Amino acid sequence: MDEQSIKKSLTELRKITSKRNFSQSIDIIITLKDIDMNKQGKIEEFVRLPSGKTKKAKICALVGNESEAGAKAADKVILSSNFEKWKKPREIKKLAREFDYFIAQADMMPQIAQVFGRYFGPINRMPSPRAGAIVPPKANLEPIVTKLRDTVRLVANKAPVFQCSIGYEDQKDEELAANIIKVVGAVEHALPNGRNNLGKVYVKSTMSKKVNI
Repeated sequence: MDEQSIKKSLTELRKITSKRNFSQSIDIIITLKDIDMNKQGKIEEFVRLPSGKTKKAKICALVGNESEAGAKAADKVILSSNFEKWKKPREIKKLAREFDYFIAQADMMPQIAQVFGRYFGPINRMPSPRAGAIVPPKANLEPIVTKLRDTVRLVANKAPVFQCSIGYEDQKDEELAANIIKVVGAVEHALPNGRNNLGKVYVKSTMSKKVNI
């Protein structure tokens, strides 16, 4: 897969994408072949997009009171002294869907799991060490927040397919192509037989049909 073929597919995608009153996400869909997901188990990767995205990921920090100053780079900070206020399932579910990533103070993880885990877990919002989202007390979160803003999560569990947003329609094709190449490379690296496990690769916008690359 080269940049030229990707740009050709993006051109085709733009032709079939109807204009909306919002900037549509551009997604990549990567199917897998010759792999038994029941034996393989979940495959998960976090990839920082080289061209970023115009709509940045939203970050929430779950930290101890002593870490409040270092956590200000996050969009929302929930201190451990306020964990007890989160008792209503509907509010926790709303919180889980509002943010793309949660950063957690390492020694707070038992409390976080107890209060939020039941609702974060099923939709893959628990803080992940693979994403660098588990931090020590009093850490300066600005570097990890900056990284996560342009990071996408790739996960294949029961179904042999990855899907994620690699940008938005208001970005240049060169930027989207660079992001696609990075994501496909990360998937190849994560698969047991590399490129041999790659099936079809598609791009689509929020409201369009998919286009084969």
